[in-house]
Amino acid sequence: MLRICCLVLTIVLFLPQISSAAESTGQLPVVDIYILRSAESLQSPHVVTYRVFEWTELRGRWIFPDVGYFDTGYGKDQVWFAGAGLDVVHSRHVDWSQELYVTQEAGPDSKNKRSLWIWPVVDMHFGSRVFGQVAAYPTIPLNEAQRWSAEVDRAKLEWAATSHWLMGGGYSGGICTDRSWRSNPFITVTRRTRAGNVELWLQRISGGAQVQVRYVLVRSRR
Repeated sequence: MLRICCLVLTIVLFLPQISSAAESTGQLPVVDIYILRSAESLQSPHVVTYRVFEWTELRGRWIFPDVGYFDTGYGKDQVWFAGAGLDVVHSRHVDWSQELYVTQEAGPDSKNKRSLWIWPVVDMHFGSRVFGQVAAYPTIPLNEAQRWSAEVDRAKLEWAATSHWLMGGGYSGGICTDRSWRSNPFITVTRRTRAGNVELWLQRISGGAQVQVRYVLVRSRR
């Protein structure tokens, strides 16, 4: 396990050098991606169930850096993560990006969990109006506090009603702390604007339902 962890960290740390060598024909455009996500329970007392902030840079096919923060709503249980990756497949119908994240738990309720996420995102284009996306990943322990796990962050299918509006549905789920599998299906509506995309989820969760807001802003620079 130690050798695997050292190899992964080496790959993550040296991705910029690999990218420079592979893309020596000129300066690549840099794309900044900002992601904000939050969710609130629809049942009283309407608690915030989680929050996420993430910043990513794309340099050609390379993804580096990618850093972010997650908590369960009020900062008592936090996860800080950093990673890098590669746009493995880019075609007319399929895009597959693959990243590796190293994560560290923090906060007053922390158990000091440390892990590796092997995070693929696959986007599919079924014609001009129907789109799919799957992001499912295993969690590999990097210390004794963390246990092996697996999660489907999202598997969704959307239809573009107009150039600005999408609607659809999907599935998310994963292994709970009691080692049982939870399923959290959802319906979604997305509004595309020049100031970013706003996606709303109405999602079933244990004990009721929650509403999620997911905001993505993409900006190019050189």
